[in-house]
Amino acid sequence: MYAFVHIEKTAGRTVRAVLLRSFGAGHCEIRTPYARREPELDDRRVCVTAADLHKVRRIYRGLRGIAGHNVKPYSGLERECPGISYFTWLRDPLKRYLSHFKNRSRAYGHEDFQRWASASWTHDWQTKMIAGEASAQKAIDLLAARVGFVGLTETFDESLLQLGQWLGEPGFRPEYQPVNQLAGKQRARDAAREQADLAYLDLPEVRERLRAINAQDQQLYDFAVREVCARQRREYRGDLEGDVARLRERNEQVTDWDESLSSRLLRNWVYKPALILRLA
Repeated sequence: MYAFVHIEKTAGRTVRAVLLRSFGAGHCEIRTPYARREPELDDRRVCVTAADLHKVRRIYRGLRGIAGHNVKPYSGLERECPGISYFTWLRDPLKRYLSHFKNRSRAYGHEDFQRWASASWTHDWQTKMIAGEASAQKAIDLLAARVGFVGLTETFDESLLQLGQWLGEPGFRPEYQPVNQLAGKQRARDAAREQADLAYLDLPEVRERLRAINAQDQQLYDFAVREVCARQRREYRGDLEGDVARLRERNEQVTDWDESLSSRLLRNWVYKPALILRLA
């Protein structure tokens, strides 16, 4: 069974859509029960537990894998599923941080950014999502010991093909259409952002602050690129560049992008009500 550690603003929603399209009702967007959500902080430290996974497996009888913001490689899910295989997606820390700010902030002036950047929960987000704390070394150790695959937003197509080989699932379908892109959103805050002058984000002092508050993330990302992703590229079986080109050609023809009806019914009419009733 796979477990996708979904980190915000790393193209994880597109990865999730690929998994849903590939495995349908065999894939669960697992959630923490409502009874345990109240103490949850902005950086989502309340983890899905082995007990949560056990209840999900009673509902998803043919479960192949799970994904979610609260899936963590340190939460002991292997107690329920000893063979569980974790994977995640990372992104250049400064680009991810700015995307997070643009997506979640309600206002976009220079002072608004300063308030956002002063909130410690926004710092070193990727490291905390992997390790539970702002320790690059702990996150690196977890990547080395428990996380079997790391994709990169910057090389998304390449990573997606490598993921398919790593999963070893014959039903995996890497074709996709981008999901949840900032440019396509039409909320009131998006209109405000489009009208805002964000030139201050390129000021040297702002860039320096961004580097400081993402220092642990940068260490983690550099390790992933240098060690993990370089190894994955070497181990790829086949012509990676050619396969990427062919995937992009197929993506232009994608029409049946929707998740299966059985998957939607199971999630919305069985699993979600079970969360409310504390049955999952």
